Amino acid sequence: MFSLVAFVFLPLPRLHADLTRDQLSSAKSATALLVTSEGSGTAFCISDSGIFVTCDHVIDTAKADSIAVVITPTGKEEKRYPAKIVRRLKDADLAVLKVALDRKVPTLKLGEVSELFETEQLYAFGYPFGKALATDAKSYPAISVNVGRITALRQKSGILDAIQLDAQVNPGNSGGPVLDPDGKVVGIIAAGVPGSGINFAIPVSLLTKEITTPIIAVAVPKVDARRQSEPVEFTVSVDWLLPTKEEPKVSIEIHADGQPRRVDAEKGKDGKYRARIAPAPQKENTEKAKLQVSLNFENGKITGTVADCDISIGGKARALREIGALRRAPDGKNFLADGKPVGPLPELAALAIDVGGAVLTVDARKANGIEIQKPPTDTPSIYYKAIVTLADGTALSSDEKTLVMGSASAPVPQATILTGKVDLAGVREIGLPAPISDVVAAQDGRALLLQMKESKKLAVFDILDLKIRGYINLDEDDALVAAGSRYILVVCPKQSLIERYSVETLQKEKTVSNTFGDITSLTMGRSSPSIAMIVSAGASTFNSSVMAFDAERMTVVSTADAHIAVNMNTPNSIVRASADGRTYGLCRRGISPTGFTVLAFRDNEFSEFYEHVSVGLLVPNADGMLMFTSQGGLFTNKFVPVIKSQGNWAEGVTYLPSYHPMYFLSVPYDMIHAGREKKTGKTIGIYLSGTNQALLQIPEQFKEMQTGSQEIGRMNQDPITLDKRYHFFPQLNVLLTIPPTNDKIVAHPLNIRQIMDEKGIDYLYVTSIAPLGKVSHPYRFKLEAASKAGGVKFALQSGPSGLTISTDGTVSWNAPPKPAEETVIVSLKDASGQESLHTFRIVVTE
Repeated sequence: MFSLVAFVFLPLPRLHADLTRDQLSSAKSATALLVTSEGSGTAFCISDSGIFVTCDHVIDTAKADSIAVVITPTGKEEKRYPAKIVRRLKDADLAVLKVALDRKVPTLKLGEVSELFETEQLYAFGYPFGKALATDAKSYPAISVNVGRITALRQKSGILDAIQLDAQVNPGNSGGPVLDPDGKVVGIIAAGVPGSGINFAIPVSLLTKEITTPIIAVAVPKVDARRQSEPVEFTVSVDWLLPTKEEPKVSIEIHADGQPRRVDAEKGKDGKYRARIAPAPQKENTEKAKLQVSLNFENGKITGTVADCDISIGGKARALREIGALRRAPDGKNFLADGKPVGPLPELAALAIDVGGAVLTVDARKANGIEIQKPPTDTPSIYYKAIVTLADGTALSSDEKTLVMGSASAPVPQATILTGKVDLAGVREIGLPAPISDVVAAQDGRALLLQMKESKKLAVFDILDLKIRGYINLDEDDALVAAGSRYILVVCPKQSLIERYSVETLQKEKTVSNTFGDITSLTMGRSSPSIAMIVSAGASTFNSSVMAFDAERMTVVSTADAHIAVNMNTPNSIVRASADGRTYGLCRRGISPTGFTVLAFRDNEFSEFYEHVSVGLLVPNADGMLMFTSQGGLFTNKFVPVIKSQGNWAEGVTYLPSYHPMYFLSVPYDMIHAGREKKTGKTIGIYLSGTNQALLQIPEQFKEMQTGSQEIGRMNQDPITLDKRYHFFPQLNVLLTIPPTNDKIVAHPLNIRQIMDEKGIDYLYVTSIAPLGKVSHPYRFKLEAASKAGGVKFALQSGPSGLTISTDGTVSWNAPPKPAEETVIVSLKDASGQESLHTFRIVVTE
């Protein structure tokens, strides 16, 4: 057995007469030192436009913004330039870089490999061992020129696949050129067998075809789903890596509902091609929309679908889909959701409701309440690509991609606090019908979705009732599941399907084909009305995709920039979402450092914050302002420390958010140690947001969590990580645990206020969260606080212009005419004189 090691190079220099001094000098100047965040290698220039070639493995794990080439190191004209990756050929282990040069650099011509023969002498250029051979720490090394002979020409399926050379192996030369006696590139140094004197170069023939093919890029306009039948402009860039005089024909091809349409593009003065085409053809829709409706009666509830219709309200006809909700007062009068009274509704006396295929005729006037959901806007699957036809008739095309359909009126989600009452007198164990493999919070925290891989079922556990209220049958055991306030999404990898279920009825509502590749991650905030984040793996790490997926329309509405996708490419990455679905934390387990990666989704666009550190699991709180980690402590989403984790693995803690934004908890590491005879003396701590000292320590030891089935070093290797095993609902006075046995849920009564009162602990903090504001509308809500002494008074410390807060906590403001996010700081003081500060955020949306 032998292993291949990358960064491979040739023996000590010995010049050959067939390579002239001028050729040698030009080749040295054309060969650059390649520097990345992960090390160094070699690259060489092949075009005056700044095109360089190297090996793909040299830049494979490097941060995209860290790649640079150094021209003529140690010379008077030494200069370092940033380099951009423009093409990767993973199968051939080649990469093409673009450098914005400000001076002329010699270029190397590409040769032919058809005339190569064994024992022929070749020349290799590069930088073995990178900066290690520099004369001092502040300088770069001189280039090395090595000579070797061809010992074998290895073919695969009749095509030259590798040039074998008798050379010594040295790291640092990977990506360097191998020249024939005429000074032309015939190979690129790639890999070798350690200690054998054998190394390999990639034949230049594997590069020639790709280097003469243009890069085709399509700039896509934002498309409003409501106007998908109106023409929009696509812009196509055709960039040749090597100079050419060829003028191709360019067109845009659109596929909507399986019907391809093509329109030719015209070249503009800027060299780019433009074409106008409607994403979807115009269609007539005469069918009445189907609405989901829920009717609440005194003795039960009916949920199903009804055909949209007009009803009379206040003497005016209004579509049923526009009503939203109706309420009936004890005196029999009806009210809209906004409190406006309405008269009798005779049209609803015989409402035909489709319940799972059976149609029931119901007198909706007798219902205490009616909830009506607007129908989802069905968007057809639309794909686009650019077609570039060359003079010889060869047709080249860009990758076919899904057209992103946005909406100017997309709602801004908000984390919702689950309210209600849990009937729990003491610790209760709820056995599960089968071991679970994953846990997903849904319906604003009302439900826990328990995935049972072996039985291919999804159990829906109701928090308020502490019991399973239903099941969803999964088609595949390795299905991916995510859920929000309204929908459950299921990805079936083998069938390439994405399914949507109602979180209320558990009925399947829609299925679409997965056209986004191999989906490796599916994540959704428990209060998100429709947006989920999808990560799909491409052919290489740099081809991974990060997409915002709208569960209502079952289509992608936004894609992330390429550099964001790079940070999402680790196969074992863990992604967690804030409750509102606008912030995501990423832990890249299995590598070091794990990274501190926070993705924000605002205004249909992703942005990224990254720190090159190890913090372990990364879990956002409800609104994404705080990031809870398993190793590093508690941070803001910009990596400002709030609480630093204390101690080593045996003494530190993991911080976890609760289901109320004002509370979080800490779990000691040694509560999870396996096989320890001595019992831990540490307990779970309860904290208030904005403080770094525990409000109280829970005396209970939670013995079910100390089963010895999980070693601390593998704490985050289990798919069910700690954030999915501890579910704390302070507002419901209950904490749920899921032991490592995965076969039960343990409910613990936990009344924070009662414990603090019993222990005589003073407390003063805000318990309410700010609702969303609407542009150009009055904003009103009342702050609520918990205090042992009572008599809480509020005072404004900082906030937007015009905002006021009364002493009883009433917030008043006229929202601005545009969407905004404003931070407000208030002070609290109770009857005992205790004071506290509280910071909250007001989000104003359309």
